[in-house]
Amino acid sequence: MNCCSRHIGAAQTCFGWMSKRYERRYRRKGLDDNQLQLVRELESMGLDGLTLLEVGCGVGVLHQTLLEKGALTAIGIDLAPRMLQLAESRAKEHKLEQRTQYRLGDFVEMSESLDTVDVTVLDKVVCCYPAPKELIRATLDCTSRVIALTYPRKHLLGEICNKIWNFGFWLFRSDFRSFIHEPRLVQESVEAGGFKRAFAHDSLMWHTQVYVAG
Repeated sequence: MNCCSRHIGAAQTCFGWMSKRYERRYRRKGLDDNQLQLVRELESMGLDGLTLLEVGCGVGVLHQTLLEKGALTAIGIDLAPRMLQLAESRAKEHKLEQRTQYRLGDFVEMSESLDTVDVTVLDKVVCCYPAPKELIRATLDCTSRVIALTYPRKHLLGEICNKIWNFGFWLFRSDFRSFIHEPRLVQESVEAGGFKRAFAHDSLMWHTQVYVAG
């Protein structure tokens, strides 16, 4: 996606730099509240034998937790090589290396080469991508049963925090930017692909939603 190439390249650098911080945080505190909400909801729907895809998988904690809850296999995709190195290391540590695969690159660009999975997870990924419709379209193309995602709420506090966050990237001369896309655009894009919302919860800063096919 040429229009996003500078942003994608900057994201690779940004998240590579943040990878160790992510790993340390998960080792100290585990999943955050929004991730725990996704895990509980997906587990309540039944994970046994399902195949997973996590877009923007980071160090792998979320999809590896879902594997431990009964999912069969998982593919993790991320832009940052260091994130995937840590995810692979963690998979080996938890004896999940035979049930995980990792792919480096832009999910939207590689989506046509991926096999269809039962469940796709986008945890705090929509806000990192400049073209949400293309991201959702690629997700729909790869997913047969469930789409689970968290993305920012659009309100004054969120907009202020996002501007501060992006000002920091500007100070460090990074082309990466985070986005607060219109929630209705995200929801309507998923529903236009034949998915219906089965779960929704709003925290102060995040929408947590699960959609099921049909």
